[in-house]
Amino acid sequence: MNSLPTLINLPPFLIRDINEKNLTFFSKIKLIFIGKFLSLIINKTEKKLFCRLINSLFKKDGQIIYQNGQYIKLKDNTKIIHYPNKRILRVVKSIDYQLELILNSYCLDKVIFENQDIVIDCGANVGELNLAIEKRKDVKIKYYGFEPDAETFKSLLLNNPENSETLFELGLSNENKKMEFFLDTEGGNSSLVDFGAKNKVEIKTIKLDSLKINGKIKLIKVEAEGFEPEVLLGSENTLAHTELVSVDFGPERGIEAENTVVQVNNILTKVGFELIEFSQYRIAGLYKNILI
Repeated sequence: MNSLPTLINLPPFLIRDINEKNLTFFSKIKLIFIGKFLSLIINKTEKKLFCRLINSLFKKDGQIIYQNGQYIKLKDNTKIIHYPNKRILRVVKSIDYQLELILNSYCLDKVIFENQDIVIDCGANVGELNLAIEKRKDVKIKYYGFEPDAETFKSLLLNNPENSETLFELGLSNENKKMEFFLDTEGGNSSLVDFGAKNKVEIKTIKLDSLKINGKIKLIKVEAEGFEPEVLLGSENTLAHTELVSVDFGPERGIEAENTVVQVNNILTKVGFELIEFSQYRIAGLYKNILI
């Protein structure tokens, strides 16, 4: 794992695809200067000026623009992906690297998807998972995306226009009701569990089971920022005809930042799933239904 971002506070995206061991002393010094300049750009500029300055440093994989309240990645003059904020930095160096990282992070790199496979994305954010499967696996899936953050949901719609009828500005839970939603749109860490956020809104939540999605489901991906147990408890009927479940159960639950590994594992094994792979990139696991 690279130590440079931690030691000298470099923007993580700058070095995440670089092997620190392969850098010379002078390369590290150069990287530090670029990183400090980047930090200044990120902290002191926004919108069109931010995009112009970032584009001056990263040109090989297209450019970014700010338009109609969205940060947009362009490649060959084509709009590739939208973000509501500076999380666009995830793709400035390489959109392909980010999409491949999404698959690897959720242990999906070896999974074979076919056209019209049903994929349910809890915590869809801007819909990177659908884009990753579509572009890296070269298939068209039937994609259901759930994203309760209003600003992020706008980007999700723009990134997945063909799936607009199966995109929901809702939270998934074990109850159908209104709940407080604690916001961290910039960091992509908004949650139904209070983590000490300054801002919150009221949103609608539903049980996944209430949608009664018919047919075999290839994958449910759960990224609920600590609310994973409740999401799964509201999905027990749906899980019965689901092949794979990928869950991020890292330390994100509440102010104490607890993980949900034990709770998630207990819920899934109880309904017939077994853990088949653990991610090397985050605290996430891939489960397979052994009953179907």
